[in-house]
Amino acid sequence: MSARTDVAIIGAGPVGLVLANLLGRRGHSALVIEARPEPYPMPRAIHFDAEAMRVFQAAGLAHDILPHTHVGKGMQFRAPDGALILDWSRAQEPGPQGWYESYRFHQPGLEFELRKGLERFDHVALREGIGVRAITETAEGARLTLADDSTHDARFVVGCDGAQSFTRTHLGLELLDLGFQERWLVVDARLTRERPDLGDHSIQYCDPDRPATYVRGAGPWRRWEMRLAPDAIEDAPDHFTPDQVWPRLRRWITPDDAELERSAVYTFRSRLVRDWRRGPVFLAGDAAHQMPPFMGQGMCAGLRDAANLGWKLSATLAGADPDLLDSYGPERAANARAFIDRSVALGQVINQSTPGRPPSPRMHSIWPDLGPGLGPRDGTGGALAPQPRDAAGRLADDAAGHGFYLLTRTAAPDATLPHVIDDGGWLTERGIEGALIRPDGYALGGFSTPDQLRTLQDQASRIAPPPLIPDNPAKI
Repeated sequence: MSARTDVAIIGAGPVGLVLANLLGRRGHSALVIEARPEPYPMPRAIHFDAEAMRVFQAAGLAHDILPHTHVGKGMQFRAPDGALILDWSRAQEPGPQGWYESYRFHQPGLEFELRKGLERFDHVALREGIGVRAITETAEGARLTLADDSTHDARFVVGCDGAQSFTRTHLGLELLDLGFQERWLVVDARLTRERPDLGDHSIQYCDPDRPATYVRGAGPWRRWEMRLAPDAIEDAPDHFTPDQVWPRLRRWITPDDAELERSAVYTFRSRLVRDWRRGPVFLAGDAAHQMPPFMGQGMCAGLRDAANLGWKLSATLAGADPDLLDSYGPERAANARAFIDRSVALGQVINQSTPGRPPSPRMHSIWPDLGPGLGPRDGTGGALAPQPRDAAGRLADDAAGHGFYLLTRTAAPDATLPHVIDDGGWLTERGIEGALIRPDGYALGGFSTPDQLRTLQDQASRIAPPPLIPDNPAKI
């Protein structure tokens, strides 16, 4: 007899673990399957933004993750002569999302907290050290055949299994190549003495001959990325020995300053999957999209996938029309593509392959709208909404229980949903009285009349996920 859960998640990286936590908080059973026998001990991603922290908040883990972070000061792009080309400094106080705009973090610590979060739920399990051999669609969902020939049935399957995704390959889902491909050496080091002169800004060294990146990580961790010469790409090894790495780092540090944690050679690509699902099987994270790291948005994009898909799976499992899930791919594709395109453009600046300098050296973060899906796309529907605090000082998503709720300029007497007053200007800029906010923080639509409000609330009632369940006291 095959075991069965509501959702099976292939891959226990940040995206898969967050999705499992989101589903667990809504009371759904889930199994996370990971081929590695134990957590990967080295850092990979190193940055996430305020929207990503809002997703961790939805998972109930934001404050557990904070000790593993450092508030980022932003990024500067500098010419070979040191001149400032672009200044992408970040505010040093919480912004519209309710969190700081930029965080640096150490991935092993983050993943520890995400795994620990699963322990809150009797109905969520993590199975490590076993791969998936086959995925077969069934009348009630899908069946996974594991490497030990055991099987597992699930109503839905989500492949969060990275850039070399077994799920994507097995299903024959096509990745569109968007044209960027470079090999870079990535070096992580742990400082053994203070080096404040390295600075708290990340620095992009824009040089057509020797482009490089310095990243200020959390705690003592620092990262350097260096593009490999195009004519050496084919012969580049998967990693460099310390004797090969230290000469490349000498412009910044020596063995007296730090210990090498790892070096790895990555191929930075820009790719986006054409179809995000096949029947009951979905893709999320690097399995669905890849981008160069120059914006630090790779993991963030995957967390947005988890937030979008998580509440829709939950609502469908609770009885909503399964057509709701058709909106996942189109909504996420346009948003992810915007980050991919901006990341590639910044890569051209770093490589100095775009002549001239921008008219303004100040760069601002982007918050792209979702692609076509639920509600209108009129400047409000599909836009990422701010997260103000309510009268009691709670962040709006928490105050509303991470379900649908209203942001309003004034009290809303016709509201049947929780509502939070927004006096920060977001509604005023759009010329509306209020907006209905989805569980993933995006607006379903705006309203200014009772009829418009009624229509939105009726729509939300048909696609609302179940409320959060209390954490299991026996497992905390």
